[in-house]
Formats: sequence, structure tokens, C-alpha cells
Amino acid sequence: MSVRAEQELMAASERLNRELQTGQLSQIAANSWRRCLQLNVDPSRHVRVDMGARELKKRIEAHQDLVTVATPTMENIYNFVNDSGFQVVLSDNHGYLLKVLGERKTPCPSTLARLFPGANWNESLRGTNAIGTCLVERKPLKIHASEHFFEENQTLTCSAAPIFSPEGELLAVLNLSGDHRYANDLALGMVVAGANAIENQLQLHRVNTKLYASYKYSDTIIQSMSEGLVIVDPAGEITKINQVGARILGVSAREAIGLHISKMFGDNAPVLDLLRTGIAYENKEVMLDGGQRAFYCSATLLRDDYGQMIGAVSVLRPRSSSKRSRCLPATQRARYSFDEMIGDSDAMKKTRHMAERASRSLSTVLIQGESGTGKELIAQGIHNASSRHGQPFVAVNCAAITETLLESELFGYEEGSFTGAKKGGQPGKVEMANGGTLFLDEIGDMPLQMQVKLLRMLQERRICRVGSSEEISIDVRIIAATHQNLKQAVQEGCFRKDLYYRLNVLPITIPPLRERMDDLPALAKFLVTKLSGRFGKEPVAISSLFMRACQSYDWPGNIRELENVIERAMNMVDDGDALTAEMIDLDPVELPADHAIPDGVRPLKEVEMEMVVRALEMSRGNIVHASSLLGISRNTIYRKIKEYDIVV
Repeated sequence: MSVRAEQELMAASERLNRELQTGQLSQIAANSWRRCLQLNVDPSRHVRVDMGARELKKRIEAHQDLVTVATPTMENIYNFVNDSGFQVVLSDNHGYLLKVLGERKTPCPSTLARLFPGANWNESLRGTNAIGTCLVERKPLKIHASEHFFEENQTLTCSAAPIFSPEGELLAVLNLSGDHRYANDLALGMVVAGANAIENQLQLHRVNTKLYASYKYSDTIIQSMSEGLVIVDPAGEITKINQVGARILGVSAREAIGLHISKMFGDNAPVLDLLRTGIAYENKEVMLDGGQRAFYCSATLLRDDYGQMIGAVSVLRPRSSSKRSRCLPATQRARYSFDEMIGDSDAMKKTRHMAERASRSLSTVLIQGESGTGKELIAQGIHNASSRHGQPFVAVNCAAITETLLESELFGYEEGSFTGAKKGGQPGKVEMANGGTLFLDEIGDMPLQMQVKLLRMLQERRICRVGSSEEISIDVRIIAATHQNLKQAVQEGCFRKDLYYRLNVLPITIPPLRERMDDLPALAKFLVTKLSGRFGKEPVAISSLFMRACQSYDWPGNIRELENVIERAMNMVDDGDALTAEMIDLDPVELPADHAIPDGVRPLKEVEMEMVVRALEMSRGNIVHASSLLGISRNTIYRKIKEYDIVV
């Protein structure tokens, strides 16, 4: 420490004793002065750690919810004080100013007293001041004129109040600063009321987020039901209907919302009797369109916590649903519906439209798209929305089975047809799918010899088991999928032209994720909700930096890769926290061996290590001070010290 700095600190200490004797300092200000002296905060040497525009933008994005919620309250306060030159300031929990409303209209002797976004007003840097001292004291306070540690700041009068999360975590500070000559006794009260309003709005924002997540959970459960579900309000208007229910009633699920139930059932709808009498019913047979559409219906009333009737829920089950269809093994059931096709981009709307058309037909479908785009999801959605939804959905990956086993896997075999054959033989996937849908995934990898046999099956609708000469009639709907360019494969002689034309009746092309990046936010939120349910934890928020990092990546593995990255990140996040950019672990882009690094560009880890070392030197090894300078937590700086083997 220089001689001049020692003299400045000694003068400050003498001034503290003098002010205490005259009663000029409040107890809060006096405690802050003592901390400043213990930290050797030199009033004549001001450490500046103000942020540049890029760093400030990142910090604001990391606190976007806070800034968005706080802005209306800050504007209300500013409307009361704008004529007096006061400024309304919001800082984060490290003392960095995130938002400032208003400009100083009176002369300011030093840039120190200017409040602008990106400046750091931590007590260890700016001495005693309302923002920095409030971060330490964690309670509302006022620092007036000479109570400031730096003489240059004594033109100010400042009132500040902390902003806490519902769990008691200090999130930010709301501050009102202006010329000390225009001090107002109401300033502190306005700031405290403003901080309380922001806390309430943050709580409301969190509740709304949880309500939305709960809605998505219940909606997913409703849509995954194998029975139809229709919910009506007390007047009989439809408030909710799942895809199965819409299909049974022969309506569009979206268009049915808001319609009266009599539009589908007629005036004698059983649920209307339930609303009138309150008597529930079970497995009542209903026939519509002169008996063309028949199903069983069960219904019961819905009541609120006070016992008041708020509607009714009906469960619909097709009369044609056989015992076999209701008891299908898990391997023969399609789990997904069109509701899992997330995205409103033009490319995705076109894909969904084609899939919905295919579900209304029994023609063969060919789905093409890169690996990981969700080809099987669309195949299952087509099956579940088709007239065969109650029948088996059997999938075969043509690339995962050896050529010698593929025929027996598809067509089955008789006892003794080859070594290891089961006693009594084994039905193949085609027989298992009889009456339903056979999904041939990666059809482009099917050997040419098997392509001939598959073509015959499509033409004749008959098969023979391996080792048998008896033909079996089959009734299956074929949906094929591939990531390959089948037209090119035909030209190269790797795929039969006649089979290609047989399969390519209803073509559906799924766009890769990089061509529909507008859908990425919705996909990410859907996957977070889905994975939260699997992990048994509350849905976590997604920071804007995390989303921006995702949107700057090409996603060669498409949605499958996105789900993998989000699952990895969710294993690193705690309840109540958000997914951040540092949790993303993406495959780096490989550069050529002779790729030159541009001038002025340095490895990020090298820069990070240098900044940690500089902060520790400036703070003389004080971890708390160094973490404040860097804007990171103590745990993080300890981890960086260990990672870079820094000697403190």
C-alpha cells in the first residue's frame, strides 16, 4: 500500500470517529465505514469494474425475468420523481446496475456519482453507498450526503431496498438516487413499496409458470389415453377433447372446443341428462349417424372444492374395440399422437398436414428425413389417428437385423426350418401386425433379395413362413421410413425401382431441425417438461443464453441430439434453477489442421484464467472481493482456482 493510500485511510478513520462523535453517521453507515476500512478500500484509488456493452447485454439476458417484472414498477416510481432529477436504479445481487431510469440534471463533480447500466456499486468498490450497503445489510436503508465513504459521492442521497425470491434468496436491489439538496422523507417508503411489488410480481410469474407446466402435464396424460375423453362445462359446451374422442365423434379436436355437445350427440346426448339429473352412468351404448358410428360412453360430474358442479367428463370407447385390441402388448402399441409434433414453422405445418391426410387413408406411406427427426413418431401418430388405431402397431428396423434373419423376422418360420428354430414355429412381424400397421424403419437398408419378397407381399397381400409352402392372407397397412435418398439409391441400383413406386404412394418429408429453428424454443420447453416428469422434478426454466446457444448450433443429430443435450443439462441443474449456456455440451466443429487463429483471438480458458488471477491480485487474495469483481459466486471461484492450479 502506498504512503498516500495509508494517509487516505487514516484520514477516513479519523473522519469516522469524528462523525460518530457528532452523530452525523447512522449506525448502518458507521458499520459500512468500518467494513470499508477493514477491506482497505482506498478513497483516493477507485477500482473500476464497469461492464462493456456485450457483457452488460449478457447479464441483462441472464436476469431477463427480473428486469421485465421490475420495469413497470420502476416507471411508476420515476413518474413521481422525474421533475427533481432523481434516478430509479435496479442492480443485481453483485452490485451491477441492470437498468437506470432518468438522468442527473444537476452538475455532478465526478463520474463516480453517475449511475449508468453496467456500473458496479458493490460496497468493496464504491465504499459506503445505498446499493452496496443494502447488499450487505439485506434490509431497506438510506445513505445521505456525507454518509457516503467517497467524498465524490456525497452529492447524492440514496434510498435502497432488497428484492428477495420466495425462498429468501437476495436477487436484486431497487434504489432511488438524486441530489442531496432535494432529499425527500418519502423516498425510502416508495422504494420499499416498489421492492415489495416486484417480489409479488415475481411470485405471480413463478405461479403462472407452474400452472402452465401442470396444464401441460395433464394435457399430455389426456392425449395419451387409449379411450376418448370429452369434458363439458355446466352448459354442455366442450372445454376439452382428446384426439381419440375427436376421432370417435368424427370431428376435429381443435374445432370442437366451444361447441355444444348436442352438435355431436344430438339433443338426447347422455351427458346432458347427467348435467340435469346428476346421475352418472357407465358403458351406455351410443349410436350416431343411423348406427354407422357406435361406441360405449361413461360419464361423471366434475365438482370444485366446495362441491359445486363445474361440468362433466365423458369417456368414450369404440364398440368395435375387441379384447385383443384393448390388451395389446406394449411392443404392439403406438404411444405417440400428432400432439407430439411440436412446432408451428411452415415446414412443420406442411409435414403435419400431410401426416393428417395419410391418417385418413390406408395407402402406403413413405417417410423420409434425417436420423433423429422423429420418423417413427409421425408413423405412430398416423396409426393412432387412423381407423386402425385399436389394432397392432409393429415396428421393424431393417438396418438392425442381419440379412439371414430378416426374412424369418418379417414372415415367421415353421418348426424345424433351421437350427435353433422354436418348437411350434414363430409368427413374423407381418402376422403380428395383421389388421393394423407394419412400420418398416430404415427401409433403404433392406437387402435386394428381401426387397423382392417384400414387393410380392405388397402385391399379393399374402406371405409364406420360412420352411412352409402354405400361404397366409394378411391385411396390414405399410408405413416405411428412411434417412436415405431412395431416388438416388434406385439410380445406383441399391434399391428396386418397382418397390420404390409401391412405397412412395403418400410421401412425407420431415425437415431437419436446422431448417426449422423457429420451432426450437417450443421443442426445448416440451422436452424439459417431458424430462422433468421422468426425473420426478419440477420443470426448470430455460435461460435466453441457453436458447441462443442452441439456436447457433446446426444439430446434425436433430431432435434426438437436442433431447440428449437437454437431458444432460437437466442432470446438472438444481430445482428452481435455470438451464444455462455453460451446461450445454455440444460436439465442437472440427477445424482443418492448418487452420490459423485470427489475430486478437485467444482461447477462452486462457482469458478466463488471466481474469481470475488479476481479480485475486487486485483483492489481495480476498476470495469474497475477487468473486465480487468477477461477478461470480465463491464456489465458482474456488473451482476455477483448483481447475487452473492458481496459488493464492
